[in-house]
Amino acid sequence: MSGHNQPFERIILLGGSSEIGLAIIEHTSAPHATIALVGRSSARQTQAAQQLRNKGHTVAEISYNTTMTLSETHDVLLEAKNALGSPAAPVDAIIMAIGTMGEPDTPQATLTTNLVGPTLLILGSQQILTTQGSGTLIVLSSAAAVRPREEILNYAIAKQGIDTLVRTTTATLKSQGVRTLLVRPGFVSTSMTSHLPPPLLASTPSATGHQVAKALKSQKSVVWVPKTMRWAVLTLNILPRSLTPPALR
Repeated sequence: MSGHNQPFERIILLGGSSEIGLAIIEHTSAPHATIALVGRSSARQTQAAQQLRNKGHTVAEISYNTTMTLSETHDVLLEAKNALGSPAAPVDAIIMAIGTMGEPDTPQATLTTNLVGPTLLILGSQQILTTQGSGTLIVLSSAAAVRPREEILNYAIAKQGIDTLVRTTTATLKSQGVRTLLVRPGFVSTSMTSHLPPPLLASTPSATGHQVAKALKSQKSVVWVPKTMRWAVLTLNILPRSLTPPALR
């Protein structure tokens, strides 16, 4: 199925073990979709692939890491596209779900994983979709891209970068037949955040996938998860940081 309609039949997930990415697939894929999982070779990705196969999907695993060059990234994307079978058939959706919270004392690794690698993947994905003249690009950004906090500053800077890239290219891609959807979740309870206490307005991978599916049926190019996160961020950005609780500064 080409174009922007759901359910998607041919999907590339960048971040093959991403709980949020897999939840988006669960809520947007056809019953017997063909899926390429792209990510670090790991037990988690292999387990995700098997779970998808158990649901009736055809799944390929493609090895990738965020330190790859532009040329290497391009080759990985082509490998993923070809792994879907029928190389001439269009890709319905590419989901960009690579990211990690990182640590304050590892800015280079955090920026590489959340900004450099994903930027190259987004640019390559845009090229694939514009060449075929159809498809949907779904990119996981973050509420932190709009409301950065010092304790996760490197992560927020990275998310600001890809958020800006997607927003500023949406109109051009639309003119070439490609739809983009920028997803801005707040805190999502996953294995990546399991060591942190869930704050107010925390969400889940499944809830995020559900909101993405709803947004795809509309004309939205940006979706906040949960919806109220948009207004919470707007309010926080209006208030002076000195007046906000330390955990929200």
